Amino acid sequence: MKIIKSVLIYLVLFIAISYAVDSWRSRGLPSGPIDAFTLVTLEQQQTDIVALSHEQPVLVYFWATWCPICDWVSPSINWLSESHQVVTVAIRSGTDERVKHFLREHDYQFVTVNDNTGELARRWQVTATPTVAIIANGEIVSYTTGASTPVGLWLRLWWARLTH
Repeated sequence: MKIIKSVLIYLVLFIAISYAVDSWRSRGLPSGPIDAFTLVTLEQQQTDIVALSHEQPVLVYFWATWCPICDWVSPSINWLSESHQVVTVAIRSGTDERVKHFLREHDYQFVTVNDNTGELARRWQVTATPTVAIIANGEIVSYTTGASTPVGLWLRLWWARLTH
């Protein structure tokens, strides 16, 4: 019983510290309603994040082929894309063909928009990779930058679904 109590205390501390660090890192990032707009994926499919977010929360993942932390986070995003709505944005990662090659090489199946000029990232005020936004009912309900765990990302999606 003492071990369970210790584990619970450490878990609560970990969650509290993670939340505090995440809140500090994401200060100044946009929140609330976003404008409706359509993105075009590498497969030339039009994607409307706001419309999708009215069905269920959408995880928007800003990443880059040159980002070392993205190498650690992208497999979690790929896993989540199997059961959740995920749209990713490759920031300044080269041509469409280069990004497609990178995705094939890593066997990533997530929907990707190529932001080769960084304009979309600037519009979302993304200054660090990776950055993850959770959109629910047309609003940004969560933002995080840097390394994220699969469980942490899943919990953000779960919380967005529960509260929105």
